[in-house]
Amino acid sequence: MENKNILIIDDDPAMIKLFELIAKKSGFNVVSAADGSEGLRKLNQQDFILVITDLKMPSMNGIEFIKQARKIPKFMNFPFVIVTGNFQEFSAEVVLLKDLTIMEKPIKQKDLQELLNNSLKISSGKVASKIPAEEIELFITQKLQSNSSLMLEIITKSKPEIKILRKIPRDTFFGGYFYVGHLLTFENQSYLVVFNFDLGISKNITEELAKEKDSKPEVMLECLSKVAVSMMKKIPENSPYSNDFPPSPILFLLGNAESKNIFGTLQDNFLSNIVAKNAKGSLIIHIIKA
Repeated sequence: MENKNILIIDDDPAMIKLFELIAKKSGFNVVSAADGSEGLRKLNQQDFILVITDLKMPSMNGIEFIKQARKIPKFMNFPFVIVTGNFQEFSAEVVLLKDLTIMEKPIKQKDLQELLNNSLKISSGKVASKIPAEEIELFITQKLQSNSSLMLEIITKSKPEIKILRKIPRDTFFGGYFYVGHLLTFENQSYLVVFNFDLGISKNITEELAKEKDSKPEVMLECLSKVAVSMMKKIPENSPYSNDFPPSPILFLLGNAESKNIFGTLQDNFLSNIVAKNAKGSLIIHIIKA
């Protein structure tokens, strides 16, 4: 029999009721807990395909619950979901945790429905195959858009404005920028994703992660690389797409927006450019067909 059990951990009965209404409409079985301690007890009583926990709760909060759950071997790589009314309540380190999806309240019904459906596909082994290139490219762009917004708000405590541009911003490749590039492969199609951090955002991220000011360039690059790797690894989380992350070097690259050839590829191969700006600086993510 197909497992359709989900565990909801929240001290607000109204939130649990909302989750139940949406989940039960699609045939899911909802088990609830009022805090992390009760959630841990119920976690070991049956199998679940998804666990959603609130951040702030009495006795044991959502982060502590996940840390305790990860000590159990079968939940070391389990895809937990944590919800909060304010992203800035999280510490910078939390956003780098693997297999953790962060969602902001109020959660939209369509987003929860998509989360449930994808969890069911993953648990049943029904990953997507033979996907049109346009669908993959849109999926990658949307995930990086949401991941960059989430990470910058949590780490820098400043909500960014996001724009998606087809053409490369003209002033992108001048001045103090750090570039971190990684390869991503979906269905035998490779993409180069280049994270382009300006000096302001680079300093702020480094101060939050390294807990020191005026860091050396190598320390700054290490912190930026952690953020870039985490964003890359979060692309396939809670999605039915198969993927591969081959080893990829860190890139120190300079280019010129007037040039036809940037990062070793033609400008025509740039699929999209995600521009995230807040009070601390900017991050531009270039998605390139390799």
